[in-house]
Amino acid sequence: MAEERLIGVDDPQLDDTALEALAEACAAPPPAHLRARVLAEARRDAAARASAALARWRLAGSAAAAVALVLGGLLARQTRLAATRAGEVVQLAARLDEQGRAVATLRESLAAQTEVLRVIGAPRTLSASLAPKEGVAGSARVLVDAASGESVIVVSGLAPAPEGKTYELWALRGDRPPEPAGLFAVGTEGSIARRSARLERPGEVTAFAVSIEPAAGSPAPTGPIVLVGTIAG
Repeated sequence: MAEERLIGVDDPQLDDTALEALAEACAAPPPAHLRARVLAEARRDAAARASAALARWRLAGSAAAAVALVLGGLLARQTRLAATRAGEVVQLAARLDEQGRAVATLRESLAAQTEVLRVIGAPRTLSASLAPKEGVAGSARVLVDAASGESVIVVSGLAPAPEGKTYELWALRGDRPPEPAGLFAVGTEGSIARRSARLERPGEVTAFAVSIEPAAGSPAPTGPIVLVGTIAG
């Protein structure tokens, strides 16, 4: 029996032939249906990946939008709260300022009343009732501590002085020129009780008068006399 020959590397001619056949087999293009199938699978895979990426981007965008919406709402709420609190602070400051003025007025009134009571309670008090001049409404009383010369004036029913003007009290000593004895203003209520100037030698004062003067006062009467009265007794 003849010995069979194996095709291998020992046969260069057969090896070259086999290699060429193998190369042709590998180089041959795949069947058309197989190529289309592979391409379709590749397209589906790419589309799936793109869809997944788009879904992730949409999810991220939705989350970012939700966060922005929440933050915007919180910012708007904080802004409204800040504006509300600012308004409350302004209102509170206005109320405190108003209350401060009221307290100051009350203190001034109490101090004036205390001074009036002190002068009234002096061992000897000089008193003058001031009556209105013609065409003027209101009245006043001036009380003077005969020992110290401390004086107070109590006004009732007197209209406020014109704008830029004030009332000024004058002490009269017979025929001598009137002496300034203090300025005072009257509000819409028309009544006050306050301390006046300290008078030297109060026993020599014979009468008091009130005139309308410039806001800073005057060393001598320049305006109309509205109230006048003599010392009683």
